[in-house]
Amino acid sequence: MKRRYLILITGLLITAAMSLGYFLYRSEAEEPEPRIPITPDRKTVLSEDAKLEYIYKYSADNITEITSAPLPPYLVGLDRQQAEEKMQGFTITHFSADKITAVKQLEGESRQHYTLGEYKGYLAVFYKKGGGLKEVTNTPVSALSAEEQKMLVTTEIVGSDKLARVLEDIES
Repeated sequence: MKRRYLILITGLLITAAMSLGYFLYRSEAEEPEPRIPITPDRKTVLSEDAKLEYIYKYSADNITEITSAPLPPYLVGLDRQQAEEKMQGFTITHFSADKITAVKQLEGESRQHYTLGEYKGYLAVFYKKGGGLKEVTNTPVSALSAEEQKMLVTTEIVGSDKLARVLEDIES
């Protein structure tokens, strides 16, 4: 009988030792994740040296005009939400500390409607709306062919890119 108790006690001690070993092994294997301090997100704000890019899209002639300017002082230090509130009517498509892009859809035609004409004997470009002079070229009207001179009166050119191509064709 002593032998039976001895075997039983030995079995219990072995079981307890194995349980303790397993518990210690598992507690080391499953270390809790280290705590990372939570800090509030830092908002991006516009710097004093930032650039403001305006993009105007005209619905009537499908012309897009892009201009760039220094950031106005009233936008310096603002985050995206604050800038959107100040720039009502524009959609901000890009926002970083050094650049903001604002897009505006406009009804009607752009000013990129031109006609060709003569100014002091030289080929000139006029705005269709209002007829103001845009530029005077170095090409004398007398050097143009009859067909090109006819085009001066009848042609409307839409878009700066097309104007550049037409002038290049005429001047070459």
